[in-house]
Amino acid sequence: MKTTFFKPVLALTLLASTFVGCVNDDDYDTPQVNCIETTLVKTKEVAEITAGSTVAQYTQDDVIEAYVVSSDKGGNFFKSISFQTIPTTANPVPSAFSVPVDVTSTFITFEPGRKVLIKMKDLYTDVSNGGRRFGGLFVNSTGTASVGRLAPALYRSVLNKACTLVPEDQLKRTLTIPQLLNDANINTLVELENVQFSNQAITTTYYDANNDLGGATNHLLVDADGNTVIFRTSSFANFASRPVASGRGKVRGILTKFGSDYQFVARTEEDIKLTGPRLVPLFSENFEGIANTGNNQFIALPGWSNVSMNGGNERWEARIFSGNKYAQFSPFGLTPAENNVDTRLITPGINLTGTTGAFLRFGSKIGFANGEAVTVWISTNYNGSGLVADVNAATWTQLPATFAPQTTSFPTNFTSSGNVDLSAYTGTVYISFRYVGGTNNITSTYQIDNIEVIAQ
Repeated sequence: MKTTFFKPVLALTLLASTFVGCVNDDDYDTPQVNCIETTLVKTKEVAEITAGSTVAQYTQDDVIEAYVVSSDKGGNFFKSISFQTIPTTANPVPSAFSVPVDVTSTFITFEPGRKVLIKMKDLYTDVSNGGRRFGGLFVNSTGTASVGRLAPALYRSVLNKACTLVPEDQLKRTLTIPQLLNDANINTLVELENVQFSNQAITTTYYDANNDLGGATNHLLVDADGNTVIFRTSSFANFASRPVASGRGKVRGILTKFGSDYQFVARTEEDIKLTGPRLVPLFSENFEGIANTGNNQFIALPGWSNVSMNGGNERWEARIFSGNKYAQFSPFGLTPAENNVDTRLITPGINLTGTTGAFLRFGSKIGFANGEAVTVWISTNYNGSGLVADVNAATWTQLPATFAPQTTSFPTNFTSSGNVDLSAYTGTVYISFRYVGGTNNITSTYQIDNIEVIAQ
């Protein structure tokens, strides 16, 4: 592809594109009209159109073919249309881009699923916030150029509607939140399953004037593993004043990005299908409520047991690093009399009565590792006293928990345990984090944080 920089053929454009709407949108119905097929024929694949951080003009007489996936019908998109190709087995990640246009109500002609032939000659290209843009030229007051909106008189000659309209299910992909958060998915149609809004979000509306960021509100969508993605709603969305859905299920939308923040944007309220039962945290501890941290600052939270089973002085400590508090145990440097370490950090009783699908999850780090030392156990008959005799008298069953990799350095981030199934248990249970080390020459340092038990 030949590119020329700052050649102002399409300079009659206004501001650069904005994903989230800033104008009220009437509730039009898409008209049923006879379609006249375009005579244009694709000459290049979308993937062949390169773009970079610097705006450049496309000079070849090429035509690309793509499908509309965004919509301004719900008022949550404004003067920008997202396009992608159809995912295939050979190319499971579609090629995607946006076209900023100085036009509203584009959904009447360019509805989701509509095939469009796009004339690339003399358009400008760039990459903004991780996504490709094809459009006009915008030069700001300091002389910096970027892709801007196509003028109303121009955009219909660039975007040529075909008569093909494919079902959305041919365009959407079902991804997890970790899979979603990638620049390759920007401007594509994605459906997230088994997600729900955060506890903070369900007490308010999709747009909350008390939580306004640039004319929109950012809530969090959360999956069963605790992964999150920003869900952004414009103040001009026609569902802005609606209460945030409190259930669990599917959400469909377009991935966008601002700076380093990925933002998931629904087109209409119909994209939000959270009709299933919500996952409810029965127990949660992030150790942030502990006042004192450091060496010999043993965890003594209400209802918790922190027990040295062999009479040693060392127990689980409250520690802090980079503003984050957590539980830590290491036998490194203990006196010979304390080397036979068996120390338990036991949660308060957690009532599973009447729940379904309960599971445990937590984060862990392991540093200066020379062996596995911590295991996780559950009891239904411990009395919570914190006495060695009562811990010994209780029946404990080991849980198949996953810990962070063993490393001789110290990792930066906590590793999630994943969901540890507790569905076989009922009544009140206690979870124990048991460190065994010392005499077996194991002195690995373990850190535990964000302990949660969740159920429906």
